[in-house]
Amino acid sequence: MIMQHKGMVGTPIAIGSGDRFKDRMRRITDGLLDEGALVTTNWRINGGKAPWFALRVWTGREKVVENSLDEMGIRSLVPMRKGPDLRRRGRLIEGAMMPVIHGYVLVQMFAKAEYLTGLQGIEHAIDVLGGCERPMRISDKEVSRFNALARNGSYDWERPVDMILKAGEPVWITAGPFSDKKATVVTPSKKGRGDVVVCIDFMGGEIPVTVPLALLKKL
Repeated sequence: MIMQHKGMVGTPIAIGSGDRFKDRMRRITDGLLDEGALVTTNWRINGGKAPWFALRVWTGREKVVENSLDEMGIRSLVPMRKGPDLRRRGRLIEGAMMPVIHGYVLVQMFAKAEYLTGLQGIEHAIDVLGGCERPMRISDKEVSRFNALARNGSYDWERPVDMILKAGEPVWITAGPFSDKKATVVTPSKKGRGDVVVCIDFMGGEIPVTVPLALLKKL
């Protein structure tokens, strides 16, 4: 028989501990990111060039993550392009701005696993491309080149591209976080513009990504 003691009061062990654990992990994440931002900034001021990494995030939350990182003093970037124009009742509506590559935010951070792990604690973030121990690095020069092409309209949805691709056809990625990576076309564009779904060969596996047709080159 289990004896019950009516005089005992209080909260059973572990009830409510979930919120305390989340708060503790948030403080750890914020501390790592604050330290990482400071180290990266000092490194850049002293002439060093910290590498960039690709942070995978929920599609549609790229700018939200970028803004969160900026508020923490962490340099980040989402190269943007003009999306498809809409036509309603004979009226042309200019396309809204959208990321060149959906689901990724470029982040400049001193290459230390603890700092990169902290990035995964940001709301809407998923993981660092390649993992925190051996992440795929992107040079400052490539990030600048990719962003300049995006700003100049090279990847705008309506930009015509003189190239027809077929499903299963091999291609190269020409710029950005996947620059010089081989890919295979999954869903081609039939209009000579817009987006293409490809699978990129990466670390022995394949990553499905939606990219502008203008970002691809035939092998």
